Amino acid sequence: MDLGELNDATDTDAAATVRGWADVAPWVDALVAARPYASVTALLDRARSLAAAWGAVELDAALAHHPRIGERATDASSAREQSSMRTAGGDVAAAIADGNAEYERRFGRVFLVRAAGRSPEELLAELERRLRNDPSAEVSEAAAALADIALHRIRATFGVPQLTTHVLDATAGTPAAGVGLVLSTVEGEVIATGTTDPDGRAALGPDVLGRGDHVLRFETGAYFAAAGTPTFHPFVTVAFSVAGTGHLHVPLLLSPFAYSTYRGS
Repeated sequence: MDLGELNDATDTDAAATVRGWADVAPWVDALVAARPYASVTALLDRARSLAAAWGAVELDAALAHHPRIGERATDASSAREQSSMRTAGGDVAAAIADGNAEYERRFGRVFLVRAAGRSPEELLAELERRLRNDPSAEVSEAAAALADIALHRIRATFGVPQLTTHVLDATAGTPAAGVGLVLSTVEGEVIATGTTDPDGRAALGPDVLGRGDHVLRFETGAYFAAAGTPTFHPFVTVAFSVAGTGHLHVPLLLSPFAYSTYRGS
């Protein structure tokens, strides 16, 4: 699906799409009513803002048909998100099943966690940690997890990469267009490549990166060589850690003899 299709859909069809992200009726109605969206970013911002108010009522509505972690999922989104459970060893799978039962006894609802990008061992550790929460704290954590899942599903629907960058040429005072990019693991396995657009921006990689450390390489030498400018840095690498499915922005402020970066938004 592209954003134009969502904008142009009937209210009924649009609601069916949005409900697949999170089955919270007021949230669905509000997102449908706010169309048209100028960009997926605008849609994500609106969805995030509305989800900030979620609590126990919204959780209970959304979890009415949600599969337990480790159980066979009947809808495609949950099955894809929980695909790592196929690799779970017997001991881990049994511990998750026991933890699910204990969680439901303690809190009265299914354990909810964003499973995409997490190993079975990480899911078990998160379940064990949250079993120590008091009921009020757990409502807040579960609601945040529901929002995390919804935003991940929006990005997946529109094929939005989790990682973006923006390169600015500080010497010229302009965006740095045409900078080559390589996204990889710290072990050197290439995940994606790309090039900054005329505004110096690029989005690359999958909608969810694996948890752990990654490296984004900027081909700064080739960029400056094309302009006939000597540079001290033939390339720049920025290492960063992925701990969830939220949007990651890694900008670069560049000059021939210096650069800086920060955690963007």
